[in-house]
Amino acid sequence: MNYNINFQVAAVIITALLLYHFLTQKKLHNANVKTFTYILVLSGLYILSDLLGTLTIMNYTAEDEGTVMGILTGIYLLDILIPYILYSCIPDSHENEKKSGALSVICAGITVAMMIAVLGNLGSGGFFCFDSNGVFQKGTGYVFLYLYALVYIVLIMQRMIRSREDYTPEKMSIAGEFLVIEGVCIGVELYTGYIFLSDFGLALGLIFLYLMMNNPGDYIDSTTGVFDKRYFDNWIQEKFTKGIEFHVIAVELFMLKQINQVYGSSTGDLLLVQIARELQNITGSVQVFRTTGNCFLIITDSLTEYEKKRQEIENYFKEPFETDGEKITFPAIICGIINGEKMEKEDVLLAYIEYLISLVKRADETVVIQSDDRILEGFRYEKEVEHFLKTAVDKDLFEVYYQPVFWTKEDRYITLEALSRLKHPCMGMIPPDVFIGIAERQGLIAQIGLLQFRRVCRFIKENEYMMKQIKNVKFNLSPSELLKPGHSQLLINIVKEHELLPKYFQFEITETVATEYSESFCKAVEDFTNAGIGLCLDDFGSGYANLNAVLRLPFDVVKMDRSLLTGITCDEQAAVFYHSIVTVMQNMGYTIVAEGAETEEEVSLLREWGVDMVQGYYFSRPLPEAELLRLFML
Repeated sequence: MNYNINFQVAAVIITALLLYHFLTQKKLHNANVKTFTYILVLSGLYILSDLLGTLTIMNYTAEDEGTVMGILTGIYLLDILIPYILYSCIPDSHENEKKSGALSVICAGITVAMMIAVLGNLGSGGFFCFDSNGVFQKGTGYVFLYLYALVYIVLIMQRMIRSREDYTPEKMSIAGEFLVIEGVCIGVELYTGYIFLSDFGLALGLIFLYLMMNNPGDYIDSTTGVFDKRYFDNWIQEKFTKGIEFHVIAVELFMLKQINQVYGSSTGDLLLVQIARELQNITGSVQVFRTTGNCFLIITDSLTEYEKKRQEIENYFKEPFETDGEKITFPAIICGIINGEKMEKEDVLLAYIEYLISLVKRADETVVIQSDDRILEGFRYEKEVEHFLKTAVDKDLFEVYYQPVFWTKEDRYITLEALSRLKHPCMGMIPPDVFIGIAERQGLIAQIGLLQFRRVCRFIKENEYMMKQIKNVKFNLSPSELLKPGHSQLLINIVKEHELLPKYFQFEITETVATEYSESFCKAVEDFTNAGIGLCLDDFGSGYANLNAVLRLPFDVVKMDRSLLTGITCDEQAAVFYHSIVTVMQNMGYTIVAEGAETEEEVSLLREWGVDMVQGYYFSRPLPEAELLRLFML
C-alpha cells in the first residue's frame, strides 16, 4: 500500500524550525515554559519516529517483522502519552482544582491501561499487524487510538474554557483553532487510512501552543527589550509558591525625569536602552525586569552571584554615560535584598523596594542601600501604620496638638500652630512625617486635612475667648490639598459653618509648593485672600525655591526653616547668613517666625536680631487641647 508521507515530512521540518527558534531566542522562565519544553522535545521525537515508522512499514520485509513491530509499538506508546502530557500542562481554574485533580487521576489510569493494551498488541495483534503478504493491517482496537485522542481534545478544550480568564481572547482563539485543526487531521487520517495528517496537525499545534504559553514577545518591554512587570508578576509568584530562594537587586534611575527635561525624552530612551543592555550583559542568564519607568530588577538564585552582580552594577553607574557623543552623569539608587522569598508576596516585595528607595532623600551620585533587619523592621512598621491609617480615617481617630509661638516684642504667646497627631493602640504615637507621608501616597491627605480642620474649628468655637490673647491659628496645607481643584472652598465653608472669623486662621504653605503656579494653586491662593484668611510661607530656606517667585504671592508671615538655625551660636558665617535673611525679609514687610529654637543661646541671638516670633521646644512642645487651655489660664 502506498502512503502519503508529505505531511509527515512537513511536520518534521516545522518542528525542527520551531525547536531552533525556541533554543536560540530569549526564553521565559516559568512552569509553563518548562512544560512546553518537555512537550516540544517529546512531540518532536514522536513526529520523527512516526515518519521513520511509516518509512519502515513502506519498506517492510518478513525478515524484519519483529523489529518493525517493536518500532511501531514504541510510536503508539508515544501517541498515547502525548495527549495526557498536553492535558496535564494546561492549568485549570482555581474553582475546579479538586475536580481537576480527580479527573487527572482517572485520565492517568486510562493512559496506563491504553499503554498496557498497546504492549499486549505484540502478542494479540488487536491494534495492528502485518498479514501474510506483508501488508499493514489495522486491528479492531485501532479505532480506540483515535477515540482516545479525541477524548483528550475535548478535555483540553473544557479545561481551557474554564480557565479562559487566564488567557486573552486572541490566545483562546489560537487554542480553538489548534483543536479544530487537530481534530480534522485525525478525522481525515482515520477515514482515509493512508494520508498521515495527525503529525502535521500536532506540528501546527506546537506553534499555537508556543504562541499561547511561551511567546516572550508578549512580556517584553517595548523600549528596553527586557522582561516587563506583567511577566515579573507571574514569574516571581512561582518563586514564592515553591519557596525557592532568590536575591534581588533593584536599580532606580531617579534622575530620569531630569534627563528627559534637559536632554529630551529621546535621549532618555536611548540611555534606558543602553542601561538595559548593559544590565543584561553584566547579569548574563540572570533575569532582568523593568517593573516601572525608572526601575529595573535583577533576580539571582545564589548569594555569590548576587554579591558579584551588585558590585559590577555599582561600578557601571560610577562612570558617565555617552550618548550621541555627549557624556551624561546618570546616577542610580541600587537596593539589595537578600532572601527575597521571605517577603512571601510579590506586592510586598515591590512595596519594600519602594521603601528602600524612599530612604534615600537626595543623591547626586550612585547610592547603594542594603536591606537589613533594622530597615526591614522599619518597613513592617510603616505597613502596619498604612493598614491602621484607613481605620483612623474612617473612625476619625486623629488628634490635634497645638504648639504656641512666642512673641518677642511682648514676651508672650501670640499664635498657635495646629499639628496632626495619631496614636496606634499598640505602637503608641506615630511620627507625623510617617503617617503624613503614607497618607500622601494613598491619596488620603486631603480627607485627613478636612477632618483635622473641622476639629480645629470646633476647638476654637468652644474656646473662642482664647482669640482675645492670640492672633490666629496656623494650619498646614499639603501640596495635594493646595493643588486639588475646589479644596480651598471646602476649607472656607468649614469656617463659615462654625461661624468663625476668617482672620482667626492662617494657612501655611511650603516654599516648594509656592513655586507651583498651577491653575488650581493660584485659584486656592485667591480664594483664601478674598475670604480674609492669611497665608504663611513655611519652611523657608529648606529647599531651592526661586525667591522671586515665592515673594510674588500674598504672604504675611515667613517661617524660617529650623535647618537654618544649625550652628548660629558657634559658626559666625551661619549667624551672619541667618541675620541677613531676617533683615532683608523684615525690610520687605514680612513678619518673621524662627522655627526650631531649643536653647537659650539661640533664643538670645534671635531676640538680638529682632526676630518677631520664635517657635520651638525651648518655649513649648506641641500640646494637647487640655494642656494648652491650662497654659493660657496661668
